[in-house]
Amino acid sequence: AGNLMQVAYGAVNRFWTGQFLGKEALGAVSIGVLVAYVLVAFAWGMTMGATILVAQAYGAHDWETLRKAVANSFLIVGTMAAGTGILMAAGAGTVLRWLGTPPELFAMTRDYLLVGSVGAVFIFGFNLVSFVFRAIGDSTTPLKYLALSVVINAVLDPFLMLGWGPFPRMGIAGAAAGMVVAESAAFFLSFRALQRKGGPAALSFRGNAPDWPMIRAILRLGLPASFQQTFISLGVSVIQRFINAFGSDAIAAYGAAANVDNLFFLPAMSLNLAVSSMVGQNVGAGRLDRAKMTAAWALAYSGAVSLALGLLCLAVPSWLLAPFLQAKDTAVLAIGERLLRILGLPYLFITSMVVLNGFFNGVGDTLASMFLSLASLWLLRVPLVWHLSGAWGVDGVWAGIAAGYVLSLFLGLAYYALGAWKRNLRRE
Repeated sequence: AGNLMQVAYGAVNRFWTGQFLGKEALGAVSIGVLVAYVLVAFAWGMTMGATILVAQAYGAHDWETLRKAVANSFLIVGTMAAGTGILMAAGAGTVLRWLGTPPELFAMTRDYLLVGSVGAVFIFGFNLVSFVFRAIGDSTTPLKYLALSVVINAVLDPFLMLGWGPFPRMGIAGAAAGMVVAESAAFFLSFRALQRKGGPAALSFRGNAPDWPMIRAILRLGLPASFQQTFISLGVSVIQRFINAFGSDAIAAYGAAANVDNLFFLPAMSLNLAVSSMVGQNVGAGRLDRAKMTAAWALAYSGAVSLALGLLCLAVPSWLLAPFLQAKDTAVLAIGERLLRILGLPYLFITSMVVLNGFFNGVGDTLASMFLSLASLWLLRVPLVWHLSGAWGVDGVWAGIAAGYVLSLFLGLAYYALGAWKRNLRRE
């Protein structure tokens, strides 16, 4: 449900910008979201690592360690979030120039990032509070405030973007402002809930932070995830640079199709987490046969969902793209239709690979999952996009991504067949 809310967040912004501000605004949001992802990736990975200690301390009923883990997580992530906001504001222009952002999109994208940089602290704060709640076994409370933020964002967007009522017309900056208001509301409300009902997980710096041994432990766990997220974000930005070279129509088409992309990856990511947990439980119980069966059923389910969505991409791509484009944007729609028809069935392969990575995580081979993800991007998709875009133009970008998706699964299956992941079972 949380992933669904995040998808709804992006879809709402793209709907209002695409339908009421036009294809240029949609393209600017698409680039802006990517740049923000690149700049926050390192700190995001640290957030994921920080909560490992929170979960472990809570499970061990070690309340002193729990309080120190929470306090120092807030200290580290808060510092990084503030730094990220400053970096986003100061470095937006440099990153946009490196990406080859078309001149007609440059100013709009920069405005989006400048306003969005104000909300970096709130975005990280809310996500850290959510992670803490989940680490102590409460996934309902953060979901409630996430849903509220989606509603606030959906309501505020048209008022701020289009100047309804007493509000000035802010254009694309209004989309960023609506997000900042929504995220800040979610953070403050969820943080108040944590302080009221979190018990030993409630934040208290007194006597708990800074604690240098705890900070070193958080960094040790968080840095691998941070570097992984950073390298992935950089790879995605390289692909975006190839897309930007083909102009604002290609960028807008890619931005509209991102909503469909999310529909494929939402169930796959949820299954990745579920498979990782269930496989880990079965491996711990000495039932490798059930662990394999869990992965097989998850792959079958993911494949069925992706196949159904892929057939929709082949049959009615315009229906999937139309909510995010104006009727006059026929050139953008044509590019987007070809994109979805090229990628429709290959999505089946990459979503299966996402689920398979859940299996590797579950048996304790997290390094394999990381290296397979990085290899899929840097050794397959990026080189293929570079080569095929030079030969076939913008359709070569989509073909390169599609070929990378297909080959990624074969790479993962080959690793599974080699059985190197079983070494982790022998250690246990």
